[in-house]
Amino acid sequence: MVRDRVGLTRALCALLLCAGVTLGCQETYRVGEHVWVEWEGNDYPAYIVDRAGRGRFRVHFEGYDARWDEDVTLDRIKGRITGPVSAPPPPPKVARASGLAPSALGSSGPVSAYKEGDKVRVRWRGSVYTATVVAVLGRDKFVVHYDGHESAWDETISLDRIVTSP
Repeated sequence: MVRDRVGLTRALCALLLCAGVTLGCQETYRVGEHVWVEWEGNDYPAYIVDRAGRGRFRVHFEGYDARWDEDVTLDRIKGRITGPVSAPPPPPKVARASGLAPSALGSSGPVSAYKEGDKVRVRWRGSVYTATVVAVLGRDKFVVHYDGHESAWDETISLDRIVTSP
């Protein structure tokens, strides 16, 4: 009888230990996945470009230059992206580096000829592609999504690359 209790106690302890370990695990992500990442107080769409170590990933923020890529810990990854997304205005440090006044990026966003959701035609390497404006970064700077292509091809463009509105 005592032996059964010892065995039961060990089994129960093992079960609790396994449950505790399982509950304490954070979600794992893979290279190439599109995720939400906390950046300067807001969540931004990004994709994982590399595993930077245990619990660390190298991410590229969609619509921003590679110079803003960074290594992030799991606590900054807020989950996988499902469906279409639109990013908040750029963080103040990005706005300053782009020559935009952070105060001009209020809730209404910068004044521009185009607005989020507008269809445009964009010149890219000698060809013209249909795209959708997904963010307005300034009077003449936009993040576009090329229609029919994955969001990894989204990019920040200047007004001079827009050919016409379809």
